[in-house]
Amino acid sequence: MKVTEKCDIYSYGVVLLELLTGKAPVQPLEQGGDLVTWARQYVREHSLTSGILDERLELENQSTVAHMIYVLKVALLCTSMSPSDRPSMREVVLMLIESNEREGNLTLSSAYDYPLKANDASCTLLNKKKSLNGLWG
Repeated sequence: MKVTEKCDIYSYGVVLLELLTGKAPVQPLEQGGDLVTWARQYVREHSLTSGILDERLELENQSTVAHMIYVLKVALLCTSMSPSDRPSMREVVLMLIESNEREGNLTLSSAYDYPLKANDASCTLLNKKKSLNGLWG
């Protein structure tokens, strides 16, 4: 298997799922097997609810829950079965920055500003964001 950026994106999505769910990437088969399969199955059966998030967290703030669900959607995009459907790392970073700014959690200095070039993947990012907003509700 050739290692590509899309493989790295998949791995990053798995790490996000680990952080959000508190589960290991590989689990016994009776607990769902691999984390990506478990997460997709959970979403199919329960939709995107806070029940998928790490049960050890005290999630009383609905804004925090909404932000975590958004990041979960990003993780699910990163772990798309088809590598061509996965966003680039630049797109992932931009989606996460946008999510933080929307929640008022992050103010970026110009040192962290990543402008897109006209010939960059801005159209692709727009399509991924539309896909993200349409994911499961």
